[in-house]
Amino acid sequence: MAGKPRGLISIVINMMINPNKSTSPFNIKDMDVAQLIRLLGEHQNSLIKLVLIIGSLLMAGGIFNDHRVKEQDLRSLTSQAQEKLGVLNARDAAIQNLNHFKSSLPKNLNESELITLISNYAKSHHVIITSLSPAESKDMGLYDIISINFEAVSDNFKEMVLFLRKIEKSNFPLRVDSWSGHKAENGEITFAIGISAVLIHP
Repeated sequence: MAGKPRGLISIVINMMINPNKSTSPFNIKDMDVAQLIRLLGEHQNSLIKLVLIIGSLLMAGGIFNDHRVKEQDLRSLTSQAQEKLGVLNARDAAIQNLNHFKSSLPKNLNESELITLISNYAKSHHVIITSLSPAESKDMGLYDIISINFEAVSDNFKEMVLFLRKIEKSNFPLRVDSWSGHKAENGEITFAIGISAVLIHP
């Protein structure tokens, strides 16, 4: 009987050290519980080290996977934040460009202001407006076109030309659409003129 436990211990030790090299068939009937417990007790330190190593590897693997998942989530959040920031920057740039465009547009004139402006231009160049037709407004979608027609008299041809240039070079969106006239014997110029202004919708 003494030889049997020693053989069992030798088999278990060989299986623990070199499990692939064991040639003896393992039979559970040959196992002695007391001897197996004693054998495990003798190799307790080795088993504890093995358990610690396995536990450390499993813990490291878990930490690595958790870190990898967090890193992926962080990259996804960073990418989303960059996309949102890009959209906000594009929106701000578009608003800035729109405001700049609006500020570069000439000031709008309503019908009353347009008539007052033309009258002031006429006075500054000694042009007398003799008759004025009611203003007409036409909706063009994004803007309105206001048209007025009037007849006037100028002291001479030069002042009339300066008056027309004043209208065309105005800081307001004005345009001379038509002109016709004739010169009297005393040098006065009588003419009819059509003017239009653009009123941009707010």
